[in-house]
Amino acid sequence: MASYRILPVTKPYLMHPKDHIEINEQTRDVLCAYEAYSQELKSKIEELEDIKNIQIDAFAIGDTISDGICMANSEGVILAINKSYFEITGLSEREVVGKKVSFFSEKGYFDHILTLRCLEEKKSVSSFSTLLSRDRSVLITSKPFFDESGKFNRVLTVIRDLTEIINMKERLEKAEEESEKYKRELHKILKEQSDQSEFIGESHEIKKIKDLIKFIAKTDATVLIEGETGCGKEVIAREIHKNSGRKDGPYIKVNCAAIPDNLLESELFGYEKGAFTGALNKNKPGMFEMANGGTLLLDEIGEMPMNLQTKLLRVLQEKEVRRIGSVSSIKLDARIIASTNQDLPALIQKRMFREDLYYRLNVVPIHIPPLRERQEDISILVYDLLAKFNKKYEKEKKIETGAMEVFESYPWPGNVRELGNVLERLVVSDDDLLIRSENINHFLGKKASAVPTEHKTTLKEAVESLEKKMIESALRHHGSTYKAASALGMSQPTLFRKAKKYRFINESDDLKTN
Repeated sequence: MASYRILPVTKPYLMHPKDHIEINEQTRDVLCAYEAYSQELKSKIEELEDIKNIQIDAFAIGDTISDGICMANSEGVILAINKSYFEITGLSEREVVGKKVSFFSEKGYFDHILTLRCLEEKKSVSSFSTLLSRDRSVLITSKPFFDESGKFNRVLTVIRDLTEIINMKERLEKAEEESEKYKRELHKILKEQSDQSEFIGESHEIKKIKDLIKFIAKTDATVLIEGETGCGKEVIAREIHKNSGRKDGPYIKVNCAAIPDNLLESELFGYEKGAFTGALNKNKPGMFEMANGGTLLLDEIGEMPMNLQTKLLRVLQEKEVRRIGSVSSIKLDARIIASTNQDLPALIQKRMFREDLYYRLNVVPIHIPPLRERQEDISILVYDLLAKFNKKYEKEKKIETGAMEVFESYPWPGNVRELGNVLERLVVSDDDLLIRSENINHFLGKKASAVPTEHKTTLKEAVESLEKKMIESALRHHGSTYKAASALGMSQPTLFRKAKKYRFINESDDLKTN
């Protein structure tokens, strides 16, 4: 018999290292098998511990999410639920764990049980349901699980509470309905406002202009609007645009007198980046480009420098524009309207305005008579402006009987703009419900002359006589055309032209430049 020396594996302190036990081969095999079994058992225990830890971690994670989770076995017995399941259903772990899912229908908790359907069909199913016990709308999803051999052994059911989402959706839909309602009402109001003309007046001259606008608005013909400062040239330009086929396109206004000469070219034509010193480091479109598809108003065209008049003429002829610093042209698709308070033929005679440009712009001329030449429009304008200012400042002012005569007797050198300024001051300056004659006279700076009952001269002659006296007085008092024009509420070019007409100054007079 063979003998083996076996060193002890436990409690080595009980034996001396030199001691040994004599065993036979059969005993050795038993001991080896036992040792292998012990190692396998230890490995299984560690594996079970890992699984246990994983399960603990999984349910810890499950408790942190807002969806309810319910685990059932292949027999439909509930094995576990998470915290959210209790919060959604109101059912505690003690009430449901260990019971079959059929008890939910028996107790009337849900209108239908999706887990039962998953157990039968052994495939994932989803459905909206109602938690009858708590009047909640939920989305339920049940999914089957299989072991390594493919045997069906678990059903995981997830419940998502949709009550707040559905309520929020309903509130959102209601808000959208309200929004659409307000949009429709706003659209209706805006349409009504857009249908209303801003060009107010019923005099013969104004009616003729209104009729002309109806015809020319349908075309792309270039229009030249002439008239004194404040008589409503821009209002007519907007009326043409609003009644044209370009009404949904841009409406761009350029005041040629308000922009310095050295900037006007870049504003009108745009530039390429780095085209000149001071240019932005990016391309800049000009007003012509921005007006493509719409209308461009060149206000105070008489103030445009001669070098730009040449470029403007080329743009009108060729229907294309070139940015400063660019080698390519951009097609122009914009209607051009020009306006001026100056006498362009007179400027042509002085070589201050190009004759060929004048004829290019003057395709459809519109001359707006000053307010003093259409007295019948004054009362209409007064009531219209008063209504606007009452609404703007939340007032309810009315015109005193007899006060309208003061409005109608005043020559209004500043035209409709001056009338609007005076009315606005009358509305905001006190809380009196009536606008009285003395208030008007106070704001006008002097008592307006009463309209005579018997006329020895024509209205035009009487107005010119009063205008002449006021201009002469303002020039004598202020000493310069700029200051006199400001005091009278008109532009310096208009006053200078009228002063020349009445022979108060001439071209060499120092007053021209003071």
